[in-house]
Amino acid sequence: MKRQKKSSASLHTTQPDKPTNIDGPIFFYMPDDTHGEFCQWFPSPFTLSKTEISSQIGYAIDDDAAEGSITFTCAEQFMMYCKAGRFHDRETQRRVLATTSPKEQKRLGRLTAGFTDVSWGEVKSLVVVAGTIAKFGQNPKLKSKLLATGDRLLVEAASNDRVWGIGYTAKHAMSYRQHWGENRLGKALMEAREHLRQEDAKRDDNLLIGHEPRV
Repeated sequence: MKRQKKSSASLHTTQPDKPTNIDGPIFFYMPDDTHGEFCQWFPSPFTLSKTEISSQIGYAIDDDAAEGSITFTCAEQFMMYCKAGRFHDRETQRRVLATTSPKEQKRLGRLTAGFTDVSWGEVKSLVVVAGTIAKFGQNPKLKSKLLATGDRLLVEAASNDRVWGIGYTAKHAMSYRQHWGENRLGKALMEAREHLRQEDAKRDDNLLIGHEPRV
């Protein structure tokens, strides 16, 4: 079988999966469910510099080594690591990095010493958006799936969470749409989607400029 020659743009820009014909919201919840890749628990290693992480939480993330980077197993681990870092809880940071279980990572994050809703509330959405951009930006297959959602509404159908989710399961969500919670995770995903889309557009523009014929 002959290999097709790719265009210069396709070598650099992630081609999204074919979008579906449905215009309604896309509901997701657990990693093994439909659209599970949008869940914070979905296995998706990505790396961020300590400098960038520190800028997200407003404090140095590591007292001993400010330089370097950290690789996370999933977005949940990144979020809980940042949560502990916001309150200078180095022991919880260490324990969060030491486990690959997102359930355990979440449990540890809830034990963060000195935690206050007010302080965490100042940065939590910024943290999740940064983690989501890294998660999908560094994993081409996941990026393709995210971009394939087009402009559809992304919704975490978590019945027990009205902050990151909507407070309803996918089965009941549309019947109670006027009562939905904040859906912060869904909003973070949509913000990351737009960021990655614009990033690809700029890259394509630069390629076109770079290949303009000389006169």
